[in-house]
Amino acid sequence: MKEPLPSLLISIAEGVIDLGWGHPSPGLHPIALLKQATDHVLGGEEPTPLQYGAVQGFGPLLESLAAFLTSQPAYGFPVEPETLFLTAGASQGLDLCCTLFANAGDTVYVEEPTYYLVERIFEDHHLNVVGVPTDGAGLRTDALEEMLRSDSFPKPRLLYTIPAYQNPTGTVLSEGRRHELLRLADRHGFLVLADEVYQMLHYGPPPPRPLFGLDDSEAGVVISLGSFSKILSPGLRTGWIQANPRLIGRFLNAGLSVSGGGLNHFTSTLVHAAITLGLLAGNVALLRETYGGREDAMDRSIRARLGPKVSYKRPGGGYYFWLTFNGELDTEALQPIAQEVGVDFRPGNAFSLSGKFPHALRICFALYESERLDEGIGRLAKALESYDSMVHGLAAP
Repeated sequence: MKEPLPSLLISIAEGVIDLGWGHPSPGLHPIALLKQATDHVLGGEEPTPLQYGAVQGFGPLLESLAAFLTSQPAYGFPVEPETLFLTAGASQGLDLCCTLFANAGDTVYVEEPTYYLVERIFEDHHLNVVGVPTDGAGLRTDALEEMLRSDSFPKPRLLYTIPAYQNPTGTVLSEGRRHELLRLADRHGFLVLADEVYQMLHYGPPPPRPLFGLDDSEAGVVISLGSFSKILSPGLRTGWIQANPRLIGRFLNAGLSVSGGGLNHFTSTLVHAAITLGLLAGNVALLRETYGGREDAMDRSIRARLGPKVSYKRPGGGYYFWLTFNGELDTEALQPIAQEVGVDFRPGNAFSLSGKFPHALRICFALYESERLDEGIGRLAKALESYDSMVHGLAAP
């Protein structure tokens, strides 16, 4: 009998605690909230939500989103609707950036390591991907400056960065480096694509303001990518771009925009209702509280169960822990052993074209409740014991 086509992206084997997926858990999907927003939008039988939308996006959402972002502690500056363009999510926005601002053969710099699926988007546009070193404070702007001055590296047209709670490392780009990055972009003529989807998911003090809020260049060197996937629901496939109005004009004149009208117009009307009814603010607060508890639980589990075997920096926001194992452990070799004991993760080299992170892995605390996270880390510790026994056994005379 023919297997049915899948209905969801996520797929986890029965009995496995898969810490590799960066998805919210089913219990956090705001079903009642979105039902209330839908009833509000369709209750008056107004046809506007079902028409083609405006090119820049649903005007009322541009206004309400600007006000909402302005009110967020993680923004810290007034957001103007004219600097926003609505997208069908951060990935679609990034793809459109590549279409509009790069040509086949151009070079894009990325953090090393970086979000493991983004390179596929760049490869689809036939871009040359080059890694820039990072450390505990994010992208190393000193290394970037050396690369820009050197004849050994191609000059970038674009630079992709995740400044707040980076995927996979969880690091936050320091404010000093943010200013330095923008200075280098202005001087060397490349655009910074800032993937800032975790900006509002801080579980303590907020991160520095988004890169667009620091960009004082005349023409604009930052295109900031935001998404409702992380703060409302990924199934909405709705997000936004924030940039200098000159750059926004390029999006308004894109063939995709003028032909199709507003991207995800109907969903935009629902998000607008969620904002104006005060529902989105409450949901973000709930997510901060819930994820903050899970981040704390995972930190305690790692310390208790893995202890000196790993080194890491607690993220304080976002979704992820980046663990680096001491010694010569290979996380790709560890993975099948972990799967056998019922846990999974993303090996470090999945996040790098250069293969520089064989001893690291990424785990996510968003998908499971605290008790399951602790169980997952316990299974990971058990897999490490099996790995050590196997390696030592093979090494014995």
